[in-house]
Amino acid sequence: MHPGHLRFENVPLARRKDGKASELYAAWLNTAWEGFNHKPATGEQLEQMLQAHEIDARVLTGVYDDARPAELVDPLVPVATYSSFAKTLNVGAGVLPAHLITLVTVRPTHRRRGILRELMGTDLARAKAAGFPLAALTATEATIYGRFGFGRATEQQRMNLDVRGDVRFHAAPEGSVTQLEPAKLGVIAGELFERFHGTQRGSVGRQESYLRHATGRWGSEGPEPDSKTRAAVYLDASGTVQGYLTYAFAGWEAKPIRLNVLDLVAATPVARRELFRFLAAHDLIEQVGYPFAAANDPLGWALEDTARLTYTEREHSLWVRVLDVPAAFAAREYRGSGRFILRVEDSLGLASGSYAFSVVDGRAAIARLEGDPLPDASCDVQTLGPLLLGSASVADLAEAGVLRLADPSNANTLGAMLDLPGVPHAINGF
Repeated sequence: MHPGHLRFENVPLARRKDGKASELYAAWLNTAWEGFNHKPATGEQLEQMLQAHEIDARVLTGVYDDARPAELVDPLVPVATYSSFAKTLNVGAGVLPAHLITLVTVRPTHRRRGILRELMGTDLARAKAAGFPLAALTATEATIYGRFGFGRATEQQRMNLDVRGDVRFHAAPEGSVTQLEPAKLGVIAGELFERFHGTQRGSVGRQESYLRHATGRWGSEGPEPDSKTRAAVYLDASGTVQGYLTYAFAGWEAKPIRLNVLDLVAATPVARRELFRFLAAHDLIEQVGYPFAAANDPLGWALEDTARLTYTEREHSLWVRVLDVPAAFAAREYRGSGRFILRVEDSLGLASGSYAFSVVDGRAAIARLEGDPLPDASCDVQTLGPLLLGSASVADLAEAGVLRLADPSNANTLGAMLDLPGVPHAINGF
């Protein structure tokens, strides 16, 4: 029992005797959806969500207030929701187990009671005890999760391609694109994503819903079929599938008249370029919208007329919280060789301490140090996320005041080891 008669309870992925989702699960899901301004789920949507959550092995938590009037409020309805599940995150030189957090809501009636702090603190401690080196989430409000140690690691933006007239690419066409029914992607989508995931720094493993969206069983409006979904695959010269695409016509009322990319996964740069060439070749279409572009999307370099591209809706994507500094940072890339000591401050006590980094030929051994050695750099745990994934340079983090250097002139020395080319990028949320 918690102050204010609050109960923190596990919500099982359970079914009634007739096979339908339990009332407890239904109340939890509808509360979570309400927190994101969705309508209550239909019976079929409940079934679809429960199936997906079972496959993902989701762990659900509900917070219940026993002080609410029973004649006014169903006691099965929580005042807060929280969900987690295990996937992986590509940190550059390796793919690590990642504790993913999602569907976090607190009703307006129960804000500022410490509910989120208890949910988050307890869950992160359990994740570390279970051996996860890091946790991650996608945040709808940027100011909420920094206080729990999450740092902004990736960004995404909507890329709009003007396809009126002849869209010319510098490179000659390669391979071929074949249109197919979305259901045919069932065998293709997962394998292609794993190939992409293994090579893209910042990529996070996908939950079951992505396969259901790719195959048309779920649409953009929710867990139910959407006949508007179209699909295509790219085949290289040998006939091997190297990428897939799902997209939809936005309707004649949309201005400009456009196709919206729903998902695009390419195992090679050529596959990605040729799928965009295919999109640009559609008649009666004025624009192609792609909402998952990185800050340094390469498509502009592929086009003869780069003015055809515009960018809108830039937003934060992946937030990362390091739980085990040696395990997390041993799996990323470095440059050259050298040594330094990093001190980390963590209000939750999960990653606090001083750590010695010994970098040899681009790989590092990290050890936690006892006592209070003089560090070369120090930071709050929130800074570890972008530092781990190379989201910003050492110099930029130092200039921002979030990475504090004992000797500011050492920024170049540390940067020579820690800075990475390009930016991390995730093409999906959760």
